[in-house]
Amino acid sequence: MASKVFRSKVDWWIRLLLGIAIAGMFVGSGIVIVEGADPVEITVTIFACIAGLMLIVWVLIGTYYTVDRGTIIVRAGPMRWKIPIDEITAVEATRSPLSSPALSLDRLRIRYGQRRRIMISPADKAGFLKAIGQELKA
Repeated sequence: MASKVFRSKVDWWIRLLLGIAIAGMFVGSGIVIVEGADPVEITVTIFACIAGLMLIVWVLIGTYYTVDRGTIIVRAGPMRWKIPIDEITAVEATRSPLSSPALSLDRLRIRYGQRRRIMISPADKAGFLKAIGQELKA
């Protein structure tokens, strides 16, 4: 079977928060520049702003789930998890706000292995469940 990639669903409010964070970085950089900080402070501020922007974009673009050869590979920016499909014990719908590699609260909680779990938010839930051969548990 060829690998199948599922993008993360992204809630509108997450886009808004990330937009506010980006705007805040630029406003903060502008204030540092306008107030006449020394060149080192300006340089550090600009580099920090660019690094923060790159991380936000990396997480937005780089949050997806790949089903390939009996494994789910979960990626969220610089982080990565591998979940063997044959170790999955349950898949449940959840709206838990706990930290996870998901850009939406419309999530699936995957229980696998010895008491391990991860929450993801594939935009195509039905296609994802079909790809891993699982059904939602009540």
